[in-house]
Amino acid sequence: MQKIILWEKEIEKELRQAEEGQLDDFLDLVRFFQVNDIRCEICESTLDRPELWEWLYSKEPIELNDIKRELARRLEKTRCRAEKEFDELLLTTGKRSAVKVLILSMGRKSVYYISTIPQYYEGLRKYLLMEKKDEFCSDLPECFPNIFFADGIDTTINTLNRKFEEIQEEIVDHLTHINDYHANFYRMLKENRSFQEIAQQFAMDTGIECSPQAGRDKVKILKESQRNEITGEMETVVCELHTKFKIFNTDRNHRDRIYFYPGKPGIRGGRIIVKYIGTHV
Repeated sequence: MQKIILWEKEIEKELRQAEEGQLDDFLDLVRFFQVNDIRCEICESTLDRPELWEWLYSKEPIELNDIKRELARRLEKTRCRAEKEFDELLLTTGKRSAVKVLILSMGRKSVYYISTIPQYYEGLRKYLLMEKKDEFCSDLPECFPNIFFADGIDTTINTLNRKFEEIQEEIVDHLTHINDYHANFYRMLKENRSFQEIAQQFAMDTGIECSPQAGRDKVKILKESQRNEITGEMETVVCELHTKFKIFNTDRNHRDRIYFYPGKPGIRGGRIIVKYIGTHV
């Protein structure tokens, strides 16, 4: 996904009003962008404002000094763009275009204005909803950091009973809940909970119907071989847990699903493995 992060033009006003915890989260996001080489730009008129630098280099309040110094250092590394070009780019925020724009801001004006890492992913997923099927499939891994998508996901999506455009929002919703449940999956697996128990708890917590595969004869096509990074050995996991989409123009037994494995340390960094998004296996 091609994207660019723009600093809010009035960022110095927002920073002045923010609390320490908000600034910590904001700084984590700025670090995240630079560590991952995500393109960030600031308007030249913003960068030229003395008020911004006065606040960054002031010694009051003292408890914010470390945060402000690091923000200043990272801001100095941010690419500057002429105001006219910046404003033109700003106008494309929230629109379907080749480059997706998100605004680095402490003010939550919309989903595209972000100050935390979770908000960043929320913004990306909003753009994901605008994409055609091929672009959507290629951009999935970037939008769900706790999920590894197995090869062939684009092929499985072609088996959907419903039109892709009808179910696109529901796919993103299910994947968001699966992604965000990562820590709970890990905890329950450590407790040796069965897939049936895990599915029931997930359904209870998210409101999304979930269960393990009932027909054991179909489990074969849900197997995924991966190397365990801890042991160095190849392992086979079964991506049989599945969420079920709502009934729409199809009978109950042919509802589309997402089949996944809840994760294991050493396999794809412990991420959840999504094997299949499509019709009932």
